[in-house]
Amino acid sequence: VTRDVTWEDSLLVGLEGALLGCAYYLLFCRSCGSAVGFILYSSGSELAYLRDLFCFFKDSIMCYFLKNQMIIEASKVNFPAVTLKK
Repeated sequence: VTRDVTWEDSLLVGLEGALLGCAYYLLFCRSCGSAVGFILYSSGSELAYLRDLFCFFKDSIMCYFLKNQMIIEASKVNFPAVTLKK
């Protein structure tokens, strides 16, 4: 993926929650080894629009605001709702 984010070659299958029945690859931070997101490989039709996209966990990443040069946890940032289906 990049020097900082990697993914394992083995597919995982969601056994509960939002990814129930989905096959996906986990994304890892190379520096700390934490899971920071996933790449959805296969899913039902309701999540099909996310296949092959990099999906990051908001509580695992930091955001940098260029305007005021602040670093803040992504979980504390209000991201406007957008649809990826378009």
